Amino acid sequence: MKIDYLRRRNGRRVVTFATATPIANSVTEAYVMQRYLRPDLLQDAGIEVFDTWAATFGQVVSQVELAPEGGSSFRMKSRFARFANVPEMLRMFHVAADVKTAADLALPVPDLARRADGQRVPETVTVEPSGELVDYVRDLGERAARVRNRAVGPDEDNMLKISGDGRRAALDLRLAGLPQATPGKITASADRITAISKAHQNDDYLDPVGIPYPVRGSLQLVFCDLGTPRPGWNAYDELRDELVARGLPPEMIRFIHEAKTDRDKAQLFAACRAGRVAVLVGSTEKMGVGTNVQDRAIALHHLDAPWRPADVAQREGRILRQGNLNRDLGREVEIIRYVTERSFDGYMWQTLERKARFIGQVMHGRLDTREISDIGDTALSFSEVKAIAAGNPLLMDKAEADTALARLQPPRPPRTAGRGSPRPSASTPACSTRSWPAGIPRRVWAAVRCLTC
Repeated sequence: MKIDYLRRRNGRRVVTFATATPIANSVTEAYVMQRYLRPDLLQDAGIEVFDTWAATFGQVVSQVELAPEGGSSFRMKSRFARFANVPEMLRMFHVAADVKTAADLALPVPDLARRADGQRVPETVTVEPSGELVDYVRDLGERAARVRNRAVGPDEDNMLKISGDGRRAALDLRLAGLPQATPGKITASADRITAISKAHQNDDYLDPVGIPYPVRGSLQLVFCDLGTPRPGWNAYDELRDELVARGLPPEMIRFIHEAKTDRDKAQLFAACRAGRVAVLVGSTEKMGVGTNVQDRAIALHHLDAPWRPADVAQREGRILRQGNLNRDLGREVEIIRYVTERSFDGYMWQTLERKARFIGQVMHGRLDTREISDIGDTALSFSEVKAIAAGNPLLMDKAEADTALARLQPPRPPRTAGRGSPRPSASTPACSTRSWPAGIPRRVWAAVRCLTC
């Protein structure tokens, strides 16, 4: 409303947007950006209404995915997560948008350490599920079946509640009110954090003039959106207790939640940069945007998965960032994701894969292709996590192969009572070659063509 008012008063060029995440979570955001910045182009093309825009540029795709109840259950799900008529859509989008990705900018950030397979991508640490967790996931499946069959009301139980319970149980069963009898992700992360801390406790860092700082040692960042500090048992206190039991000084382990004001946060960040903090634990909301502690950051740990690919980018941007001194010293950094097999972790990383695939299609699309279906590096990494978390990657391969086979098989012709298919009449005129691509309305094609005139 405000932009429309300014545009009516001052003309077309009245606003400039600057964002690192023009599309963070939903397909609607691509349309919204155009609606804000160049509504005249949408109107000229006759697609100012979202349903018309979606019908012109979007495609509904059906894919195999893990069922929300977790375990090894799969289902076919149709989602609006793919672009068609890409050249026209991107040509309209880039009239107002100048997109530069991290790969385009080639920023001076540290290299990721190579995994065992030689790839420089985040490492995935899988944790075996306990028998209690497997039973709990099975119970969640039964709850989901009752919800789908409408055996319970939405106020009593629903898929959102089931998903939340599954996420908490995947991190630690104590968050679901059950005992955690076997080591889980918190224990696995404590072992890895301790090993990295001991390996880098004597690392030197230099100030801008080349003089070593008086305090040695690197910094590790731990992201966890669930089980944040509160009275009673919580994941943060449990992680600190396990780290202290392994020999880390308690004063070197800090929580972002301890900083109640901007001044407290600035002091905490300064302590991290100075080497007085070895492990900083926080949530995406509190330790994402605006957290500048990259100077000594040597490792980053994902204890759980957020909902949006933009949140993953914000998390990992705390370490893959300009100003990380490890780059100048030739040290590689690590990003580690902890996944509990046969739990909701697979569903969460799968959701991130689907959303990252869509966003990558917009950001990395090329004008010489009519459809975009490739997955970028980030999304491929999510796919690996999804398959590993399923506990049996062959199950996902088989389900995908069955779907591809069914799609490639020709449809069986209908039975007729001795009557063949009608042949085209000799008088039927042949279809004339159109000047615009098939599948896109003539009005949209004409409007887009005008952009290059």
